[in-house]
Amino acid sequence: MAAMQKPPKRAPAKASLEWLGEIDAAISTASLRAGSDAWTIPEFTEAGRPTDFHDAWHPLIEKAVPNSIVLEPGRGLIITGSNMSGKSTFLRTVGVTVVLAQTLNTCPAGAYSSPRLKVRSAIGRSDDLTTGKSYYLVEVDAVVDLLRGSATPEQHLFLFDEIFRGTNTTEHLAAGEAVLEALPFDSTGQGRHLVIAATHDVELVQMLSSRYDPYHFEETVQPDGLTFDFKILPGPARTRNAIALLEIHGAPSQIVEQARRRVAELDSMEGADRS
Repeated sequence: MAAMQKPPKRAPAKASLEWLGEIDAAISTASLRAGSDAWTIPEFTEAGRPTDFHDAWHPLIEKAVPNSIVLEPGRGLIITGSNMSGKSTFLRTVGVTVVLAQTLNTCPAGAYSSPRLKVRSAIGRSDDLTTGKSYYLVEVDAVVDLLRGSATPEQHLFLFDEIFRGTNTTEHLAAGEAVLEALPFDSTGQGRHLVIAATHDVELVQMLSSRYDPYHFEETVQPDGLTFDFKILPGPARTRNAIALLEIHGAPSQIVEQARRRVAELDSMEGADRS
């Protein structure tokens, strides 16, 4: 009769790998801290308290511009601004700061105070050719999953970049309003979650004014191009740069002038509708 084989000694090997992982994480954290003086140890508060970022910056951006914001449970921020002004980077900065606070106990910020948050986002969607899903259907699946998450008692931070931009203007405004109105609340109707939505749709600022505080980024158009300070400011955006970028990058002058005339006509029609 063959001798019985001894079971492999997996436990010591697993423990050794876990220790190596902890050492590697500690070295990486020490490297992050040594790379800048502008970091802090987070302060964690009880659920329901505000989340306060002071001078938060993105650790992967050279000479990153810091920004400060306070997020109240049950309320959201809606951020407008033109192309390249800093909206998407701000969303990522907020998300990265929360994740690093809760995993490495290290924040790329001057100060950070917050309850523990589950971070969920709908940023950077695309068509899924492997399943035959369009951009919009991929986005719908992601948003519905976030809505399910909002029904749970666990406090969330939801981040959105251009919600429902994959469909027509009328429906994406209506659907965006409905989703963003619902997300701050859990299944009991309590305002629990934090939501930040970046958008080019200035209409959403007024549509969500009872629940979302408006902020914006802006730019300065100069003869040799656009300049940005990447600082978040209160209130809705009042500048645009899409047609200016066409002109700066060499679009034919007749195209640029036609676009500007049409913008003036559309603005005058919108003003007449409001009056």
